[in-house]
Amino acid sequence: MNAPPTLDESYCLDVAWRAAMPRARLSVSAWADAHRVLTSKQSGEPGRWRTARNPLTREIMDCLSADSRVTDVVLMASAQIFKTEVMLNMIGYHMTESPAPMMLMTPSIESTIGWKTQKLNPMIQETPLIRDLLGGQRARDAANRQDLVDFPGGVLFLAGGNSPNSYAMKSVRLLFMDDLDRFPAEVGKEGDPVFLAKQRTKAFRRARRVFASTPTVTGSSLIHREYLDSDQRRAYLPCPHCGHFQPLEWGADTPHGIKWNRAVSEAWYVCRDCGAHIYEHHKPQMLAQHRWIAENPGHARRGYHASTLYCSIGLGPSWLDLAHEWQAAVQSPSSLQSFINTNLGEPWEEQGVTVDATGLMGRLEAYAEPLPLLARTAGIDVQKDRLEITFDGWGAGEENWTLDHHILPGDTAQPDVWADLAVLLAEFAPDAAAIDSGYNTSMVYEFCKTRRWCYAVKGMSGPGKPIVEDEKIRRQRLRRQRKKGILVHLVGDDQAKALIYSRLNLQERGPGYIHFPRDPAFDDEYFAQLTAEKLVTKLRGTRPYAEWVQTRPRNETLDCKKYSLAALRLAGIDLEARARLAALKAEGKTP
Repeated sequence: MNAPPTLDESYCLDVAWRAAMPRARLSVSAWADAHRVLTSKQSGEPGRWRTARNPLTREIMDCLSADSRVTDVVLMASAQIFKTEVMLNMIGYHMTESPAPMMLMTPSIESTIGWKTQKLNPMIQETPLIRDLLGGQRARDAANRQDLVDFPGGVLFLAGGNSPNSYAMKSVRLLFMDDLDRFPAEVGKEGDPVFLAKQRTKAFRRARRVFASTPTVTGSSLIHREYLDSDQRRAYLPCPHCGHFQPLEWGADTPHGIKWNRAVSEAWYVCRDCGAHIYEHHKPQMLAQHRWIAENPGHARRGYHASTLYCSIGLGPSWLDLAHEWQAAVQSPSSLQSFINTNLGEPWEEQGVTVDATGLMGRLEAYAEPLPLLARTAGIDVQKDRLEITFDGWGAGEENWTLDHHILPGDTAQPDVWADLAVLLAEFAPDAAAIDSGYNTSMVYEFCKTRRWCYAVKGMSGPGKPIVEDEKIRRQRLRRQRKKGILVHLVGDDQAKALIYSRLNLQERGPGYIHFPRDPAFDDEYFAQLTAEKLVTKLRGTRPYAEWVQTRPRNETLDCKKYSLAALRLAGIDLEARARLAALKAEGKTP
């Protein structure tokens, strides 16, 4: 019989067996709790990282664990909440647990250098596991490299989003884009920065991407765009009184949300279900029981939204601090936008003069002939591959009947489409037409040269510009232009749009009212383009000013309506005199 193993032999067998076993996979949050060290350079609470101190980060971080199937993480959150620390933990985890080529991008080369100095270098030098991985002195050498960190099994590239070179000649399995809303909308002539950066991960089948930022303005915010293209998770917390789970919302216009007393000396949260007051000391208990709930379930991409309302006590502004900030923020649009972006982590919806496109479709009507028209005009917008034309009829008091809208396809640098326009105008026989001369200018001038009732026009932005110039001023300017062979009439964009929008908001038919026919040309797209801009109030320093902002890519029907109005004014048509003449004719008193 074989003798049983001795104590020393048993110990050796146990060590060998454990050494032969595959190492258990850590999650990112478990790795951070075990190894991450925060320094005073990057945290108000230096020392060991504790996920329990900021429990909302656990699920977000674990999306990038080695055994996770999540490929894309979008984090739209308030400023200075936990976005960067989450990404640092993800990077540190993959350096030691699942090495691979990675790339970290911030908006510019300069901001990336600052990010590395204040955020990445302290983690490399003060987290023992990473410092040991890089070999002591090499950790310091790695920290001194501005463009990359080389580590066993992988490399971390550091790049600026404003440089086209950052998007070339690199293949990575993990991509991190921080402060996304400060990236340029277009990278040189290359295009969208998110699309370009994603191309760097195409060589890897299991590539992972993280996008993080505080949002800016709806419509132009990159992080908001990416968040909408995700499952849109929000953190739901239980009410300590009734147990109802709900996301924390500011609630300026709702019964629930953050409220405070008249002296702003105390603040609390009102539960949307039971109406009870929830105080700051309840937050640790609530945060520990949080649930991330997808509001767009089934989407393949993970999206997370978090605001400073969720900050653990001592790690961000208190609810009372936020109440004080709100009192100051509501004094101006710019400070209010800053509060919405940086504290609530929400995109700013610019307020201003606008028109509801859907509501306008309720104006569609079957015209009763004959219409009481006193003049007919056309407004023509010139694009590279088409002409768009709106035909209008005008009655007393500039009551407007939109008669038709045509699109003539064709290269506007060639004569064919202009010949088609000539035929169309001959059929309609307007009193006046205005043609945008901002594109293919020479073709517009040539067309208008032999048609005295056709005006080549050019829009001018600015609140002080009239829809058309005073007749005397216009004659003087045109006299100077004739010497150069150019005759272009200026149209005040801002005032023309303001007048059209004010008339689109009229509810009663009569002077100024704009009618639309029940016709296939006047569909959803027509009205979406007609209402594609809005007047917003902005600040230049401390001085407010109004500016028209385009909210969608196409606005041709609005431009056509604007030019048609300009044609009426440029032709000097006196609608009231024509109305009197029409009345005399109707009475058989023609002079």
